[in-house]
Amino acid sequence: MQHCSIARTKQHTCALRSSGVYSSPAMARKRITRLEGDILNHPRYSIDEAASYLRIPRTTLQAWARGQHYTRRDGRRVAFQPVIELADKRHSLLSFYNLAEAHVLRFTRERDVPLRNVRLALEYVRAAIPHDPHPLLHRDFRTYGKDVFLQHLGMTINATRQGQLAMRRLLGRYLQRIKRDEHTGRLLELYPMKSRHLALNPLISSGRPIVKGTGINALVLRDRLNSGEPENEVADDYGLTIGEVKKAVQELAAA
Repeated sequence: MQHCSIARTKQHTCALRSSGVYSSPAMARKRITRLEGDILNHPRYSIDEAASYLRIPRTTLQAWARGQHYTRRDGRRVAFQPVIELADKRHSLLSFYNLAEAHVLRFTRERDVPLRNVRLALEYVRAAIPHDPHPLLHRDFRTYGKDVFLQHLGMTINATRQGQLAMRRLLGRYLQRIKRDEHTGRLLELYPMKSRHLALNPLISSGRPIVKGTGINALVLRDRLNSGEPENEVADDYGLTIGEVKKAVQELAAA
C-alpha cells in the first residue's frame, strides 16, 4: 500500500509514480516522444480516453477527429473531413488543445447539429480568425468569433431566432468551463460538462483528471479505493474529506 502526506494544493509525487504517463490500456499501447514547444500541443490522449473524460460518444469524437465515411442507401459514398486537426494523426492522439476543441464542439451534439453543418460553420470561423490552428480556442472567438460561428451554424440548420438564442446560451456555458489566464488568454484548466469535482490541467498528472482545486490525480484515488484501501485512509493521505474522495471517484466512474 502506498501512502503520501502532502498539502492538497500541490502536485503529488506518489500520484505521479502511480499514474505514470499512461493511464489507460489504449494509451499504454502507444509510445509518445516528448516534444519541445507548447506542452498544450503535445499528443497525449487517445480518442477513447478523451471521449471518456468529456462524456462524448466515441463514435462522435472519432468522426470529429478522423472524419466520417459512409455509404448512402443509393450506394453513393459520402465522406466528411475531420473538424479537429489531431496533434498526432498517425496514432490518433489528441493534445490538450484538441481536448478543449472537442469540449466546445460538444455543445453542437446537444443541439443535434450534423457534422457537415459544423464543418461549414467552422470554415467561416477560420476565415474570421486566420493564422490560428485552433480558432475555437482563440480569445477572439469569445467575442466576434462566437457570433460568426453561431450565425452560420444557425443558417445551416435553419434555426429560428429562439433556437439561435438557445445555442448562444449553451455555447456560453461550455466556454465558461475553460479557465484562462486573464492577461494572456492561455488555457489553464478545463472543467468537463456534468462534472463538479474534476478538472483537467495540462501541467498536472499529464493532463489526466484531478480533483478540482487541487493537484490530486483522481485516477489514483479510484485505483486505491478499487484495491480495497479504506476511504478514510485515502482521504487522510491527500488532505481530503471522505465525501470529496467519493464524489471525485463517482464522477470519474460516470465518465
